[in-house]
Amino acid sequence: MMTVRTRAPQALRPWPGHSPPSADNGTVRILVTGHRGHVGAPVRAHLEHLGHDVAGFDRADGDDLLDLASVRRAVDGCAAVVHAGALAHDTAGSPEDIMAVNVLGTWHVLLAAEAAGISRVVYFSSGQVFGTAEGERLPDYFPVGDAHPRRAMRPYGLSKCLAEDLCAGFTARTGIPTVALRPAWVWDPGMYQRIEAQWQADPASEWTPTWEHGQFVDVRDVADAVQRALERPVSGHHRMLLCAADIAATSPALAMIARFAPSVPVRDPARFEREPRRALLDTATAEHVLGWQPRYRWSTRGREPNG
Repeated sequence: MMTVRTRAPQALRPWPGHSPPSADNGTVRILVTGHRGHVGAPVRAHLEHLGHDVAGFDRADGDDLLDLASVRRAVDGCAAVVHAGALAHDTAGSPEDIMAVNVLGTWHVLLAAEAAGISRVVYFSSGQVFGTAEGERLPDYFPVGDAHPRRAMRPYGLSKCLAEDLCAGFTARTGIPTVALRPAWVWDPGMYQRIEAQWQADPASEWTPTWEHGQFVDVRDVADAVQRALERPVSGHHRMLLCAADIAATSPALAMIARFAPSVPVRDPARFEREPRRALLDTATAEHVLGWQPRYRWSTRGREPNG
């Protein structure tokens, strides 16, 4: 049996507010895997803006999550890991490649984190763990929350389920906290205008080939969730959805459900009568554990909130 020697975890201290920390108030070295990707690049930029020393590990630079020795070298000297590296869709590779990179690659990151005495791992899972995206199946109910059964059957969603379980087992064995973020469809700030223009040119594109429940989350809110997942005093393993507070849709939520998912029950429909465009994903776990609330909304087309 292989014995993994560990060092005492480095302290990752919280910093006040959102101002960039100086060298003596919490600045640490953080590894971001997939740092050149759609999500990883803004996350890296946000952490650097906060004053952290951010190291990257990305296949675009020739890095390989399947090479455990390389992952260990990248993690060494870091206080925390944000693991965003993945084959991020069922079309991104063969089923066997998706499973290898997303599952075995995550295991390599966890092993390296243990060996390096990392204080925390933030793992990028996906809302696709529930098996309700891209026409796979309808949810059991709306709004979908983190307690909804995970029923992914396609390679990408299933790989995220398996990696979440790896994180949970890793935390149970080592005591190192893991936070699994489950973002909805991640939008950059320009996506609002692109989606609106697309719907104006082709109204049916809002629900074809499938209606995706109007779910999305702004990448700026995702970066804020990562910051909170790193700085909050948490223990154990946590999984949490990230979604905007309102749906991206041309009609209210209950009208969209009645048209495209009439067989799915709505829990506490009075909430949607009070807030007709309330999101159909429930982010209560992220709010409770991280104090996270999304700031960017479809209704304002992603403009900066006042204040």
